[in-house]
Amino acid sequence: MAVADDPDAMVAIAILVSRVEALALASMLEAAGIQVFASGIHHASVEVISLGLGGHRICVPASQAAAASEVLRESGHIDAWEASDGLSRAVLRFVGVWTGVNGALLALGVAVGAFPASILLSLPFYALSVPVNPQGRGDYFLVKADA
Repeated sequence: MAVADDPDAMVAIAILVSRVEALALASMLEAAGIQVFASGIHHASVEVISLGLGGHRICVPASQAAAASEVLRESGHIDAWEASDGLSRAVLRFVGVWTGVNGALLALGVAVGAFPASILLSLPFYALSVPVNPQGRGDYFLVKADA
């Protein structure tokens, strides 16, 4: 029997970037009585590693995919997504403070002769090592609504 013919086969209805969004979506579907498997939820890192591992997949049995799709459409969640400006500002503030502290320490090291002055040129590259939470819209694979 092919997977597409098996009503108990798990099918992905969403692949999300955010762990929090994946858990909220799984909870919403469970509350509607739909069996849910959320993979990748243990990748609770703020780094992009969860995307490298396939993101956070929300899977439901093929027999419940239409009901899950309808719950997602009714929630309005799919059309209302937008990036958080507050998170972006917080990350920029953190990177600014982080760069300032590290710049001061490197400048002190140059002043006492522990580092060559050229090390200050690498400071912008150190700022790129600060882990941030990637934001992006998830991919949804919903069953077509009945007309």
